[in-house]
Amino acid sequence: MMQVYFQNSFISLTYDLELQLGIARWRGHLRGPELREAYMLCQELVDRYALTRWLADDRKMQSIDPVDLEWSLQVIVPQIAASSILRMARLPSFSEENREAVDMMIDKGHSYDMDLAFRDFLDEQEAMEWLLKPF
Repeated sequence: MMQVYFQNSFISLTYDLELQLGIARWRGHLRGPELREAYMLCQELVDRYALTRWLADDRKMQSIDPVDLEWSLQVIVPQIAASSILRMARLPSFSEENREAVDMMIDKGHSYDMDLAFRDFLDEQEAMEWLLKPF
């Protein structure tokens, strides 16, 4: 059963303990402290419940400022690499600038030795079916 972990005007974080699934639905242009707090809340949710599946719905998320991207590359990507997440699906942003920034984060993630399967999807139902397949 899905439960709300955190919600504000920029992000909605939900999770299902039985499915070991977390979902982040992003909206708008987050920057500075708001973006960093949101990323840290995502990581806190993953760590608190040892989630193994993650859906990042970035469709309504706008660009990531360069200074925030650099922080994400240095702080968040290593945390994701060391986390319990085994499968991550993304619904890419409609914003080209956001897609480029997130692609940089994904590329950086490939430099870590980790067991994380990652795929982009255009359809949420397909993403969920893939996420919920047995490991």
